[in-house]
Amino acid sequence: MTRKLWSLLKLPAERIYLFFRNFSMKHPFKIYITTSIICFLVLALVQFILVYNTYDLLNRRFYYEKKSKINEEYSKAITNDKLFPGGQAIIDSTLVPQLRTLEQLYYTDTTKFQVHSQHLLNQIFHRLIRSQTIDSLMRQIREKENITDSLRYALNIARIDIMTGNKKYINIYDSRKKYELIDDSLQWSDGIRIYGDLKNPDERSQVARLNVSNAMPYTYAMAFSFHAEPFNRRQMVFRQMRLMLTMSLLSMFAIILLFFITMRNWIKQKRLSDVKTDFINNITHEFHTPLSAIMVANKNIQNEKILDNKMAIKSLSDVIERQSHRLKLLFGQVLDLATVDKLFVQKKPHHLNMLVNEILTDFSIKFSTSNVQIDYTPAEEDLVVNLDSFHFTTLMLNILDNAVKYNLQPVKDLVIVISNDKENIYITVSDTGIGMSRETLKHIFEKFYRYQKDLTQNTKGLGLGLHYVKQCIDAHKWKLKVDSEVGKGTTFVIVIPV
Repeated sequence: MTRKLWSLLKLPAERIYLFFRNFSMKHPFKIYITTSIICFLVLALVQFILVYNTYDLLNRRFYYEKKSKINEEYSKAITNDKLFPGGQAIIDSTLVPQLRTLEQLYYTDTTKFQVHSQHLLNQIFHRLIRSQTIDSLMRQIREKENITDSLRYALNIARIDIMTGNKKYINIYDSRKKYELIDDSLQWSDGIRIYGDLKNPDERSQVARLNVSNAMPYTYAMAFSFHAEPFNRRQMVFRQMRLMLTMSLLSMFAIILLFFITMRNWIKQKRLSDVKTDFINNITHEFHTPLSAIMVANKNIQNEKILDNKMAIKSLSDVIERQSHRLKLLFGQVLDLATVDKLFVQKKPHHLNMLVNEILTDFSIKFSTSNVQIDYTPAEEDLVVNLDSFHFTTLMLNILDNAVKYNLQPVKDLVIVISNDKENIYITVSDTGIGMSRETLKHIFEKFYRYQKDLTQNTKGLGLGLHYVKQCIDAHKWKLKVDSEVGKGTTFVIVIPV
């Protein structure tokens, strides 16, 4: 039974493993990005929680250092008084004459007691608010103690009890209750607000909390509190956290920077790896031109008619020699195309008309059975140019190869013209291929770029041909002009300063 259960569980586990393995092999970049983003978000969340908890802790422990001075001066100002200087007189004048009446109603008619007491309290609270002197008192305290901070205040009444004739306390106001006959605008969650604009007074902002009472019959007891804190309390808390916030932000920035650097290097390495893999897969195609030329030349040499023609044998032998030498150089250099950013050329004088003619001869052998028609017009005069023959040959072959590769015409026409003026020599290569859009022309010299994936997906290549062409042009300090129109072909003009 256990083995059977294990076999049932093992099957879906293997399927899940195979699914993730295949997915990771097909989409490594997506997995890398997704995993990195998830890890970054988790780390950012942990950082946020730590910073928030630190802020909350400091906020709870926040203490305004000048609060003790305010407490000392406030306590002196209300000695033998309540709330503010003159506050007790206002309360006594209204409440004390009604204490016996309130006592009688309390024992005889609870409803009338509630109505009468609330009316009295509403009257007292309004008189206190109109007559409060805490505003002027705080100005005096701040001037005396040289307090320049912008402060918010709250003076609240939390509880009022009256003492009966038998020394029993009866509550007539409690901040925890809601009273219908007392104005709603006066009733806050922490009591009756007599003065101030501090919205949420708490223990951290509390300057003084007093419970004033008298054991004599027909008196009253009152609990009230005074709060004060700076307007920029949050800024002061963050100021205490500035080192932690700076370190946290710097660490997050460093992680993001490292992530992008790592991702960029990873993409670069992956691209180079893919190029090398593609190169190995397409190496037959890349070496096809010299190999085909050698094979065709060798086959022609074996022809009995050719054997009797010494000039033909010499011409074919020269082709084999040139292409063999080219193969030797290719083995040493073409593998470096994916990584080399700058070519080094060894210039020697060459007769341009003759060199181009040799290149076209070797190129035409490759397409001897294809519908490729080459129209070559050499310069009227013998032009000698300092150039690296290997790189120049590769440059021309890449342009010619693209002219045939990206050509859907039944007969692929190539026109090569060499001309010159007093300042420059021009080598013009025109084709009747598919052409390129303006957007494509912006990218054709980029490494690994291939035009029209839907058309070229079955056309072998590494996307390095024109990149190499541009390298050769730059290495020789020449110029290259490209003119193309979709559906009408492309023209490359190599400009060689005289």
